[in-house]
Amino acid sequence: MKTWNKIPIKDNGDKLIAIPSYFHFIDPHPYLSLGAPYKNKNGIWKLRHEVVKRLIKVNDYLLSKNNNFNLLIYDSWRPLEVQEFMFKRAFSLECEKLNIDISIKNMKSYPLIIKRVEKFWAYPSFDEKCPPPHSTGGALDVSLSDQYGNLVEMGSYIDQMDDSSKPDFYENINDKKSIIWKSRRNLLKEIMIKFGFVQHPNEWWHFSYGDQLWAWKNKKTNALYGKI
Repeated sequence: MKTWNKIPIKDNGDKLIAIPSYFHFIDPHPYLSLGAPYKNKNGIWKLRHEVVKRLIKVNDYLLSKNNNFNLLIYDSWRPLEVQEFMFKRAFSLECEKLNIDISIKNMKSYPLIIKRVEKFWAYPSFDEKCPPPHSTGGALDVSLSDQYGNLVEMGSYIDQMDDSSKPDFYENINDKKSIIWKSRRNLLKEIMIKFGFVQHPNEWWHFSYGDQLWAWKNKKTNALYGKI
């Protein structure tokens, strides 16, 4: 459990709606391609209504500020079943990296590995008091693309589980590539925060509005969104 999971949730009933099709999206969807169990494969790209409204403003502002870039949506609302699938996959990959042979059935017997995975993947809790951020409809993974929708380099891959994924990793590194990656990360952070989103402390690509992380960072008494 993260610190922000202690924030109580008072869901305001904001509906889950489709993200407008004029946005750029990763295609095919990265988790669907891995076999994640989406029940409705045609209704994956969704967020809460207020989140979509703010995302539209972000995209419009970005185009007015720097028309070399567009927003690129990598992932949005994530059903709990999908969160569970991806968490277990990340756990297995971490075990491979450590050269440890562990059955997923025994996952809870290895809390230190779970803790490593939780830096990047919220535990797939079915507890209404601490839902994974993406399962609230308030969180999304987003990057920058060029004018043609191609993902631009940001200094690490989305979902890359190491320190280079921290938002400020390149702040004090001044070689040519690092300066470019730093400026792109800062641009993405600037435009998302301008319209009310907060950034995950370990992931340059993860932003949210209305969930427990958002409430904690903004010193709110409660989150607006629970599991949906």
